[in-house]
Amino acid sequence: MSLLSGMMLLLMAQGGVSKGDQEIKHPWHGDFKDDYKDPKTKALIMRYRMWAPEKQPEQKHLGLIVCFHGMNGNEDHMTGFGIEAAKRLKLSGEYVIMGGKSKGAGWATNDDKDLLLWIEWAMKTYPIDPRRVYIWGMSNGGWMVKRFGWENQELFAGVVSYCGGGVDFSGVPKGDKAAPKVGPGNPAESKTEWYFVHGDKDEQVAVDASRRAIKELGAKGYRYVYREIDGADHGGITRYPDVADDAFLFLHGLRHKEIPVTKDERTSLSSMTGKVRSEKADVVGPMLNEIQRIGGAPAEKAVKNALENADPEVKKAAIATTEKTLYGQGAVLELIKLLKDKSDDVKAEALKGLTVAANWRYMEAQEILIQVAKKKSGVVEERVGAIQALGKVVKLDLLGNFEDKNVIWALVLLLDDDDQKVREAAFAALKEGSKDTFGYNPEAPAGQRKTAVASWKSWCETKAGPLNGPPAKS
Repeated sequence: MSLLSGMMLLLMAQGGVSKGDQEIKHPWHGDFKDDYKDPKTKALIMRYRMWAPEKQPEQKHLGLIVCFHGMNGNEDHMTGFGIEAAKRLKLSGEYVIMGGKSKGAGWATNDDKDLLLWIEWAMKTYPIDPRRVYIWGMSNGGWMVKRFGWENQELFAGVVSYCGGGVDFSGVPKGDKAAPKVGPGNPAESKTEWYFVHGDKDEQVAVDASRRAIKELGAKGYRYVYREIDGADHGGITRYPDVADDAFLFLHGLRHKEIPVTKDERTSLSSMTGKVRSEKADVVGPMLNEIQRIGGAPAEKAVKNALENADPEVKKAAIATTEKTLYGQGAVLELIKLLKDKSDDVKAEALKGLTVAANWRYMEAQEILIQVAKKKSGVVEERVGAIQALGKVVKLDLLGNFEDKNVIWALVLLLDDDDQKVREAAFAALKEGSKDTFGYNPEAPAGQRKTAVASWKSWCETKAGPLNGPPAKS
């Protein structure tokens, strides 16, 4: 092995290769480190690590995730975390992922100016879709993305904060106007979306910082997802790849709600919107790929038209896009209609799309899944399908948050359903999230289930709060 090769391997093991050590073409690609300097003064603006795919589109189609390290961290901290999530999900070819180094030991408001310059440079250097820019941080970086994201919502479609410190969301960002909590223009449909992760045994940043954040954002009508992990300390929350992957996919599904699509995208959507309602699957397929890429509210009408196509194959292909891209409330309501479609295959696929929406707290999706699951006169197979969907919705909730308590209560109450298949499905959805199954047996007759079901109800009340009362954790 040559000396240069050995140095390259060492640098890679340490997390990234300097672009000066690579034979690369502009714009630089792979996993590398560099300094971004002022083009005129050559003063350091940001020391960073970056991942950029080798094959880059000619148009601005890539997403950008900006990562923020914790106190005493550096450009590797969280950047590698994000890169690994992208690789697990086979999405690394669609993203530029970069993390910088703060001026001091941790991020502060005096980093804002350089951050904005650095992000602007990245967006000019790489083919970044401005509707697909996100930030993700941990600890001090988790505090930073909350504050920086709140104050710069015009830039970021989504924010992920791992164990971030307290930020006051009760007011209105400087220069912004308060959006109505409900109705047209409400934050859930017009503003940045949020994803929080915190361990309840965190002794460095108390879990109350995240609990308070979701209260304040929820009171304003923002859409958020919260994953609280029972027993996890400050660093322990990084040891849950399912949570990291869910957070990444959450960002992947979002598009900025106020940045308009390009003129070409608008023309393309206008052309496709009518065709996808009447053409066959072989014609509609490529169109759906583009509709999914554009995503968000601008693409909602097009995907709704595809969902109304008479061809079941087109409907199924359109539903598949809703598992990866969020379009808004209208698309969710269209999926609900498809639960009554003539095709069993279409109904089954609609459940998948609704599961994704319910997981990311579209209440309409959660409510319809509960209704189908609890409907005693419904087809058993459809009830079981809805219960399995609810099980996926609460899988990460059961780590310790229990915020979507109506879903969890529905599953607990179904443990005493008259149909054994329903009871089995509900038990399968719950048992992995509880240390004790209380001797419950779905095959047992009603009399023998009584004590175990009572224990499950008590468990649910302790963890999630009373069925018709306030949440347990507040």
